[in-house]
Amino acid sequence: MAEDDKKSFWSSLPGILTGLAALLAAAGGLIYHSQSKPKSKPKREPEVIQQESTTQGASSKPSPQEKELAPPEGFQEQPSYNGDCASPPVGSTCIGFKDGYQWLVQDVVKPKRQDVGSWDKHQVVEARGKQGDYQHVLDTQYVKTVAK
Repeated sequence: MAEDDKKSFWSSLPGILTGLAALLAAAGGLIYHSQSKPKSKPKREPEVIQQESTTQGASSKPSPQEKELAPPEGFQEQPSYNGDCASPPVGSTCIGFKDGYQWLVQDVVKPKRQDVGSWDKHQVVEARGKQGDYQHVLDTQYVKTVAK
């Protein structure tokens, strides 16, 4: 064998390093992809439209103020709590409802929820606490505290 036919180990080291770098990049990409969570789309609030009045003299088109129903009596609109309900602030309880709404209150609340009525085809659910009862209109952001 001639000395020209023999290739030294060191002459193939760049090829080995390039292959190793490609394997590491592929493995890193797979790990990153498997651990990343897809971002969920924000929930769309349902549109609430008031039915047209059937009384005489009513206009055929509702005014902009009439398109949305007013909140039920005693209820107020409050956005869902978006903090970590697994570890709420000290002295607080995170009340979860079946529509995904989260309400942070300063009370001790029983885990059981009960239906207490309905409003505009929406169920009203109540959570009982030591200091008050907490009502939520499902699929809305309407809440009401009934003090004891």
